[in-house]
Amino acid sequence: MFYRTTRSLRPLAAVVAAIALGASAAAAQAATDPLLDEQWGLTNVATGAPEAWTQSRGDGVLVAVLDSGVQLSHPDLAKSLWRNDGETPANGIDDDRNGYVDDVHGANIKALNGNVEDDNGHGTHVAGILAAQAGNGVGGSGIAPGARIMSVKVLDANRAGDSSQLAKGIRYAIGEGAKILNVSINGNGTSPDLDDALNYASQQGATVVASAGNQARDIDLVPSYPASSTEPSVLTVTAIETTGSLLSIANRGLRSVDLAAPGGSILSTAMGSGYELREGTSMAAPFVAGSLALLAAARPDLPQSELRSAIVQSAPRPKLLVGLLGSGALNAGAALHSVLPGDMWRAPASDTGLGAGADAIRLEVSAKKRVRAGRVAAVKWTATGAVRVVSWRVSLNGKRIKTLPGTRSQLRKRVSRPGTHRWKVVGLDAEGQRVVSAARQFKVLRNR
Repeated sequence: MFYRTTRSLRPLAAVVAAIALGASAAAAQAATDPLLDEQWGLTNVATGAPEAWTQSRGDGVLVAVLDSGVQLSHPDLAKSLWRNDGETPANGIDDDRNGYVDDVHGANIKALNGNVEDDNGHGTHVAGILAAQAGNGVGGSGIAPGARIMSVKVLDANRAGDSSQLAKGIRYAIGEGAKILNVSINGNGTSPDLDDALNYASQQGATVVASAGNQARDIDLVPSYPASSTEPSVLTVTAIETTGSLLSIANRGLRSVDLAAPGGSILSTAMGSGYELREGTSMAAPFVAGSLALLAAARPDLPQSELRSAIVQSAPRPKLLVGLLGSGALNAGAALHSVLPGDMWRAPASDTGLGAGADAIRLEVSAKKRVRAGRVAAVKWTATGAVRVVSWRVSLNGKRIKTLPGTRSQLRKRVSRPGTHRWKVVGLDAEGQRVVSAARQFKVLRNR
């Protein structure tokens, strides 16, 4: 069976193809993530990432990325890589006798060696969504920046492979200790060896996070694999836009699709040490795989079956997704609350963002919960320990409204569109770098 990654069927609105930050540029940056504000899947309160980060960054959890490889030298990924302690690098010997020579950071399934360098870019993008480094002054962040990435190359430069290679990749990843596997790959059929590998994943207590596919079809009726597998190990993810609606190209299915995650205009790592926008269910799957890593780091005592249930059962079910999939949209914060009940939840001491140096700063944003359409909505904020803040940048629904002096602490704006809206306040230092940020949602009600 011939397989490909789930790919976009329409051009991206924009591409940030060459924001290659070298060592000198990184040193000039403050120890924050300059592109984090552009990553709506992380900064949007609805995804729950800021809430989740108060409890876990996925530290030490191993996640296998079965894809086209990973750029191992990417400055936002190099420190996130898994290291096979059973291998001596570049000695041409299969030291651990697992069938793959020099598989230091993962395995090339077809070549039977450790050459997992990305020759397409898809795998590098997926890996960044999952575990790009946080607070390092470079690019953005992954949803689980403390997780470790095992690269399992099962696709060629054209993002093509077959079910046999995918099956071998699944067995390799689990054999080397991965309990969470991201598979942003789809084919129109399955095969006995792939079915056996997915069953093996179930038996070994692993989770295969599978993208639903990008053919805009119901995969209950026209299956896509491994997404349509009935194995309990398979957690199938479709993609949503910033609006919360299903991405136009994304597959759906009440029985086959478990939940949705951000997949429209996703900024992440690119080959050449840069960053780019991609879209599709391929981008949605690593948000869920990373969220599982957050839960696994917080509750290493719980089996993957319970963590999967927490992810699915805590997912809110907005009207936009009713009838399209089995559950709702990913909320990593809600999932963590479900596995960290009561006094197990640590009260955050400061900003829930990823900026370094924020531990001594506390920013609280307040707003009236409900406002009638056409009325003025106000946002207020108070900060302690924010001596480095010289200005406040205020955004509404991701759009920058105004930058105010550091002495200001409120802003008013008339709102007319009914629905849920979100204020975000970012404190900037004298060089324009983010020091602290916080957000608050409110609802605009229709006029009677």
